[in-house]
Amino acid sequence: MKILIIDDNKMDRVSLKRDLRGTHLVSEIVEAETGSIGIERYKQESFDCVLLDYYLPDKEGVEVLQELISIGGEFITVIAITGTASETMPERMIGAGASDYLIKDEINTRILERVLRCVLKRKQLQEKFEEQLQELTKQLEISNKKLEKLAH
Repeated sequence: MKILIIDDNKMDRVSLKRDLRGTHLVSEIVEAETGSIGIERYKQESFDCVLLDYYLPDKEGVEVLQELISIGGEFITVIAITGTASETMPERMIGAGASDYLIKDEINTRILERVLRCVLKRKQLQEKFEEQLQELTKQLEISNKKLEKLAH
């Protein structure tokens, strides 16, 4: 898996990278220290998952999340992370399209492994859905051509 970490705190990024590597599910980790840099990196590369800090120096996490969704579509997997367990943060981030949220002090390799396995499962389901949609679209086109022939 390829992961993008958007977090302004270098120590938090180091800790996240250590725990991510411990899952043995991650092949590449890219870092961004601001929301703007994270958005630019997301535009340039493809990621399986984004770990997004809620509090960033240049933009609020919800704003970054909305921009990421506008670039990557609704199937983007973003996990919100925060150092403080605000009552409104999870609700705001999930409402804006985040897949899950984690509190930094509670993050460890085991929790990240569980989250990443869910990300993988979601990605597999998304791919299956897209295949089925393509097949149904193809069948619909064939049916429409047959109907056009019958109509003429």
